[in-house]
Amino acid sequence: MKKVFSLLQVLFLFVVASWAYAEEPIAKPGVLDEEAVMTAQRLSGYDTLVIKDFSTEGVVYDNINDEEKPKVDAMKPLIVKNLALSIEMKMKTRKLFKNVVLNGDAKENAVILEGNFIEFNGGSRALRFWVGMGAGKTYLKVKGHLIDAQTGKELATFEDRETGFKGVASMESFDDLFPHQAQSLGEHIGEFVEKLY
Repeated sequence: MKKVFSLLQVLFLFVVASWAYAEEPIAKPGVLDEEAVMTAQRLSGYDTLVIKDFSTEGVVYDNINDEEKPKVDAMKPLIVKNLALSIEMKMKTRKLFKNVVLNGDAKENAVILEGNFIEFNGGSRALRFWVGMGAGKTYLKVKGHLIDAQTGKELATFEDRETGFKGVASMESFDDLFPHQAQSLGEHIGEFVEKLY
């Protein structure tokens, strides 16, 4: 009986020790509205970052009427491109990855950045003017994730909303603001990736 008890003690200590030494995920960078990090390994272990165009499929139109919708639809390629180019520029400026590829094939030692736009909100100029304090703001909202190209494992997820570039107080319409907001979103996502590098 003593041997069984001793064996159980050793087994218990082994399990507790393995839990204590399990790798903790990297801390959330605190850059975007919502972040989850599932990896303990820094992105500096990857040679390549593949930036996929964010999808606009299923995006929700808020405060955009039927007459304005075609304008937004015509702007979608510009919005998508501004987001991707902004992320690419941030990565290349910081020289974080050996290769930064837009919409290319993911090689063995690559991390994929992909996502989708979830909301185009045209805001309300009247609310911004008469109420202020953030009421009626124009914004874009996206969600996305980082994936290990070789294993398909999700490394991190995020969601962010951009009301910047005069989106809170400006009297400009969404068609003036959305392209700039997409660029700002790209800069924020780039900073998120940089902090995980």
